[in-house]
Amino acid sequence: MTWLPALPALPVLVTAGVALHAFRLRRRLAPLRRVDVAGRGGEPLCWDGTRAAGGGDEPYGLITVDGAVLSGPARRAAAAYARERGLQVLDLVPADLPVDRAFDLARTVDAAAYRTDPVARGRGAGFATIVDVGLLERAGARAGALDAGEYAALTVRLRQYAEQVPDADGTAFAADLAVVPCHTTPRAGHCRARAAWLRGLGVSVARTVGGSMLGYAAVLAALLSDPAWGPVAALAYCAAPYAVFAGTPVSPRDLHSGALLRLVRTPWTWWRTLTGPPSAYDRRRAERVERARRAYRPDLAQGVLRFLEPRRDDCPWCGSRTLRKLLTSGDVVQAKPGRFTVERCGGCGHVFQNPRLTEAGLAFHHRDLSDGLGAEEFERLAAARGGRVHRARAELVAGHLTPRTWLDVGAGHGHFCRTARTVLPGTAFDGLDLGAGIGEAARRGWVRRAHRRPFTEMLDDLAGRYDVVSMHHYLGRRPDPQAELDAAAKVLRPGGHLLIELPDPGSRLGRRLGRFWPYWLQPQHLHLMPMGNVDKALAARGFRVVARERRRAGQGGDLVGTVAVALNAVAPPPERPWSVRPPRPADRARRAAGLAVAAPLLLPALLLDRLLVPLVPGTSNAYRILARKDEG
Repeated sequence: MTWLPALPALPVLVTAGVALHAFRLRRRLAPLRRVDVAGRGGEPLCWDGTRAAGGGDEPYGLITVDGAVLSGPARRAAAAYARERGLQVLDLVPADLPVDRAFDLARTVDAAAYRTDPVARGRGAGFATIVDVGLLERAGARAGALDAGEYAALTVRLRQYAEQVPDADGTAFAADLAVVPCHTTPRAGHCRARAAWLRGLGVSVARTVGGSMLGYAAVLAALLSDPAWGPVAALAYCAAPYAVFAGTPVSPRDLHSGALLRLVRTPWTWWRTLTGPPSAYDRRRAERVERARRAYRPDLAQGVLRFLEPRRDDCPWCGSRTLRKLLTSGDVVQAKPGRFTVERCGGCGHVFQNPRLTEAGLAFHHRDLSDGLGAEEFERLAAARGGRVHRARAELVAGHLTPRTWLDVGAGHGHFCRTARTVLPGTAFDGLDLGAGIGEAARRGWVRRAHRRPFTEMLDDLAGRYDVVSMHHYLGRRPDPQAELDAAAKVLRPGGHLLIELPDPGSRLGRRLGRFWPYWLQPQHLHLMPMGNVDKALAARGFRVVARERRRAGQGGDLVGTVAVALNAVAPPPERPWSVRPPRPADRARRAAGLAVAAPLLLPALLLDRLLVPLVPGTSNAYRILARKDEG
C-alpha cells in the first residue's frame, strides 16, 4: 500500500533530474586545478588555529575566515602558483571540503568561466584567499581574519578589482580558484555561519534552502508514489555526492557518510542554517537597515503624494491630447509606497508616467536602488545579465567602427564598460552616472574617468570629445529625453555614433502581462518610446540610423520577472526600511506564503523564457539603435 497514487513516471523524472543536476555541478567543478604542496607535511590548511601562519616576502596578503589558518608551506606554494599565472586573487579550496560546503561551492562557482567572465561574481569555498597587496590597497581592504559574512562580501569585492590580463585562449582576468591539499577538522562544519556566508556572497538563503527543500520533496514524492521505482530516485539522490565529486580535485572528507546519510543530514542542514545565531556581519547589516529606517521616517511622515507633479493633459513627446490610461502600478522593485499611472499617447504612441515624479520623488525612489542597501542586489543582477547583453552591445558598434573614446551615460557601476573592453581592448571607456557606483567603477578600473553630474550640465566639459556615446535604458529614466539627445549630439565628434537601448512599449508580451510585465519598471521609467519616435528624433538632430536590433537586444526574463513583480506586489519584504509601519508577524507570514507559491513557478517560467518566449512572433522586450552623426 502506498501513501500516494501510483505515478510510474515520477520516479523516472526525479531520477533523471537528480542525474542531470549532478552532471551539471560536476562540470562546474571539473576545471579546478590543484596547488602542488608536495613534501610540505600534508596538512597545509586547518580550521582550529593550531598552526601558525607562514610569512615570507611574497607580494601577497592572506585573508581567511575566522579560525582558518594557512601553514607557511601552503601559503608560499599558493603565492608561487598565483605569481606564475599572473593572478592577483586566488581563492583556496580545501581538497577535503565537507560535502555540503562542496555542494554550495559547485552551485555558486562556474570554474570554467571564472577567469574569463568580465563581471563574474567573486565566489569561493569560504576559507582562505591569497591577494596581491596592491589590489588590497585599491579595494580598501586589509589582510587578516574576518567574520564569515564579511569574508564572503570581500570575496565578491576582490574579484571586481582583478585586472584584465592577456591569455593564450583570449581575454582573462587575474582571479581564480585552486584546490589545496589539506586536512580540515570537524570544526569546519558546513553550517557554521552558513547563512551569513551566503548573504555575504549575495546568495539568497531563502532561495538556497527552498530549492533544496523542493528537490528533497520531489525525491520523497517519488519514493512514496511507487514502491518499485521510488527507491531508485532515493538511491540516485544519495549517490549524487559520488557523481559530483569522485575523480575531481575536490575530495570531501565525509563523502561516504554524506552520501549514505544524505536523506537524514539534509533536513538537519536546513535547520542549522535557518536557526544559527546571527553573526557580526548580520548584526552590522541589521544596524544599516535600522539607520535607513530612521532616515526614511521624515519622508514617510509627510506622505508620498507630494512626490508627484500635476497631471498633464498632453503628450510630452508630440503634444497630442489624445491620451489613454495604460496601467496603474506600485513600486515593482523596492515596494516603496506610492501608485503610478502610465498613459499612452494616441497620436505618436509615446508611453509615459502621468502624473510624473518630481526631482525629489526620483531621488526618493532611486535611494537604495543601485547604491546603499540595494548595491549588492543591483550588482548581482547586473552580473547575471552581464556577458550576453553587454557583449552584444559592444559587438554591434565594433561591426561599424573601432572607437578611440567611448562615454557610457547612465553607466551605473560600470558593468557594461568592463565587458566592452574585452571586445574593444584599445578603446578608452568613460562613465557618467548620478549614483555613487560610478566612483566605485573608477576605483576598480572599469572606467577610465567617472563623471557624477547630470549629462545635460556637462556639455562645456565634454563637447566633441567622444567617438561613441551609449545610453542603455537611460533615456526613459530622465525627465526630458529630448534634451538628453541634444546633449549626445554635442558631445559626439562629427562622424561619431550614438548607441541607444530601450525597453519596447510595443512588446506583445508586455501587453498581455499588463502591470506585472517587469519592463514597465515603475516608477523608474518615466518614458517608454516606440522605436519609430526615436528614429525621427535622431533624424531631426542630424543622425543617420545605421543599425537596428530587436530580437538580439532582448533582455530575457519576461516571465521570471513577472513572477518576481507579482510576488513583490502581493507579499513585499516585511523588513524593508521604507515600509510605513514596522514588520508584523502577519507580514512575515504573507511573505513566506508568497515565496512558497512563487518558488515552484520560477523553474517553469525560466524554461519558458528560454525556450518558448523567443519563438513568440512580434517585438521583443527591448530594441537597440546605432546612429551616426553627420559630418560637419
